[in-house]
Amino acid sequence: MDTVMFERWRDYQPLRESVEKFTATAKSYLTVRDFTETDDRIAARKLWQDLSAQYWDVLAALVDAHTESFPEELSFDEQERLFIDFGYAGDEITPASPALREALSPKVAPGLFQYYTFSDFIAEAYAMIMGKPVMPPRSGFSPEGKIVQMRRQLDGLKARIRIILPVVLAKQGALPSETETLLADLQGCLESYTEVAMRTRKYREAPEKDRQQMAVEHHAFSEAEKRLVSFLKGNGEEDGGLDGNEIQKVSGLLESAKNLARNIVFVTQEISKWERRVKKAASEMEGIPPAVRRRKLKDLIFSKKEYISLTAKSARRDPSQLCRSEKPPLALDRAAAIVEELAALDPEMLVVARIRMYGIPRVIVVPGQGYGTYDWSDHTLLLPAFPLNNLPEKAAAYALGTFRWDSDEDRVIKNIYELIKENRGKSILDLSSSFYKDYFLWLTKEKKGYRILPRNTHKVFVQMFAERNQE
Repeated sequence: MDTVMFERWRDYQPLRESVEKFTATAKSYLTVRDFTETDDRIAARKLWQDLSAQYWDVLAALVDAHTESFPEELSFDEQERLFIDFGYAGDEITPASPALREALSPKVAPGLFQYYTFSDFIAEAYAMIMGKPVMPPRSGFSPEGKIVQMRRQLDGLKARIRIILPVVLAKQGALPSETETLLADLQGCLESYTEVAMRTRKYREAPEKDRQQMAVEHHAFSEAEKRLVSFLKGNGEEDGGLDGNEIQKVSGLLESAKNLARNIVFVTQEISKWERRVKKAASEMEGIPPAVRRRKLKDLIFSKKEYISLTAKSARRDPSQLCRSEKPPLALDRAAAIVEELAALDPEMLVVARIRMYGIPRVIVVPGQGYGTYDWSDHTLLLPAFPLNNLPEKAAAYALGTFRWDSDEDRVIKNIYELIKENRGKSILDLSSSFYKDYFLWLTKEKKGYRILPRNTHKVFVQMFAERNQE
């Protein structure tokens, strides 16, 4: 191990001892790593397993060193984050891509989910357990900050629609007065349409007069959307009308605005859930001495170990958290873009009972390789920093698929899926593994118009994930 990365903690004995033990094991591993004799290969594998286990010992000692003085905020430097987030311990023992450092500081665009590196997650856990101010992840926004950013985005979309729509509708023979009325209903009634369509608390608990007004605006938006569709289909391209790209552009802008308005509602609902979570953590820790709280933090970190190792085990890969790839890692901003895109293809995911109870799961990019998974114990989606075969879409789809399967408490999905002829007689484990694979193909291929799944499986997925009218 490059001991320089922990130089500032050289006087903290537990960490120094952990690093020295890791370094000694690493030297022994390097002496046999490249040999081809059977005994040497067995020894190398055993030493690598020892090193992998020691990752957690070094991590725990590092966190102990940071928290000994009970700082207001837990903050790791670059070298420490490389070790925590990517399992990087120097080029000799863990050769890595030059892009590793670049992946430490992306800025994540505001979206439905909250995104964390593993070091972000540990820092937040420290704040919750120690009763310190809970800060948003270093690469993201607080829920309130996300809402501000998303409203700006929505205003930008509305401005683009106001510029483009008159030009497009004029081609289709719409009168200026018709265009103005349609624009007014689409732009002015979108928020009420969203609140009513989602049957939010704001709508359900509003005074009767306000509820009626929101219902009127919901109807006005729905009718305007129907009129817009009618106009867009009016004249064919051969008659001087719109071509397919123009129709798709207008439809896409409106759909993006609807999705963004929906996301704003979801994130707004997250604020109260987040506040309850912080208060609950504070209540549970009340009266517990700081030294005991530090042990609880260590226990929490080690409890994550089992679920993080599942990302590799599900892909039948080495479960080590140490870096074993010279390919660029999955940066947080890239992970966020993929998860947001895939989640939008399965909107019913966001209304399952588990999300209504606990909120939208946090997403953590964790050290290791393989596929994504869902950690039921603390409601988090885990994405490996090094997805199998460098396919981050598959890693993200597997994480969402695991969440879908595990959150299916009333067995709506399981009961239907196990009736597929090819799935009859499968064990629970084989059935879930099959579902993750099919769900990945459903999101990344079928939802984009490609028929990949077998006919019966396709029909079942259409049935399982048909959008339901929330009104």
